[in-house]
Amino acid sequence: MRIGMDARFLVEERTGVETYFHELLVRLIRLGGAEEYLLFRGGGLLPRLPEGRWRCVEADGRAWAWGLTGKLAGERLDLFYSPVTAFPLTGGVKIVSTVHDLSWHYVPSSYSALERFRQRRWTALAATHAHALVVVSDSTGRDLSGLFPSTSPKVSTISPGVDEGFFRTVGPREEQRVRDRYGLPGRYLLALAAFHPRKNLPQLVEAFDRFRSSSPERIQLLLAGRGGKDSARLLARIARSPFSRDILLAGYVPREDLPALYSGADLFALVSRYEGFGIPALEAMACGTPVMVSDLPVFREVCADAAVRVDPENPEAMSEAIAASLQDTPERSRRLEEGIRRAQAYRWEASAGRLRELFRRTAGGPS
Repeated sequence: MRIGMDARFLVEERTGVETYFHELLVRLIRLGGAEEYLLFRGGGLLPRLPEGRWRCVEADGRAWAWGLTGKLAGERLDLFYSPVTAFPLTGGVKIVSTVHDLSWHYVPSSYSALERFRQRRWTALAATHAHALVVVSDSTGRDLSGLFPSTSPKVSTISPGVDEGFFRTVGPREEQRVRDRYGLPGRYLLALAAFHPRKNLPQLVEAFDRFRSSSPERIQLLLAGRGGKDSARLLARIARSPFSRDILLAGYVPREDLPALYSGADLFALVSRYEGFGIPALEAMACGTPVMVSDLPVFREVCADAAVRVDPENPEAMSEAIAASLQDTPERSRRLEEGIRRAQAYRWEASAGRLRELFRRTAGGPS
């Protein structure tokens, strides 16, 4: 079976969507089988992939969804997979598309009118034209079916996973290397998120200020992630903080630094207003790190009671949760153990197997 893929997301610096696609593709290739993967992409450096039945097909990145028609016809594909809701609109090939979240609908203030229009348009096209839809959580599946009821019969949940490297013990030399790199001499809280309005980082800074005001100990806050449309507002909020010298900006963190960065943190925080899944929370739990998340349906599904859940609009509640999470109590120990168990249930290998089965069912089903 010849499967085309939108491989624009194969990049060295990976966050949510890029991580999801890269990790699944690596496992699909390792699974072997009769499938051949044709990776449609533009220029740029290709991350290392395992040897196997795959090859790249050069494609124009402009007008992507419209420009692949001739390429698809020439490759005689059985299926085309897009890790997002944008996909070729013509070409006579069956489509599988992934919906990661519907934040454009549930937190519309985080997006411009044009962004909301584009996201709704592509999601509606996926709901109508894709032969199968993948969602990353049951919560996202319910959100999608609520907006587009006709999608329910063709939705499958295939969640992200946690790489084996996050479950290992980080040695003291590696931990010190990462501490030195990011300027972390002592205790610290960690947030890993793009600087986007829905990630709610200014509220986390407010919670940190309140916590530090009542704490005798110097603890830093490390904000790791790419800059984004909320950068100016976040930087202005940090500048107003009386503890601004202890709020550090790490920028993009390479994957190889993440296990040590998670493991060294006293608390990992992901207090978004909306998420489709939240891979970093699961990675932090795999590293045995206490986790604080927003009280959202997706985190009740993914983290269960292994994480402390808070109202993302209540910085005082966040501050109290930070203070409680730093105390060495039986409840904290229970959450850490449960977090590792929860993370072990999400593995990329299992998700890749489910995705391959979906490809096979879809390719063999009616047009």
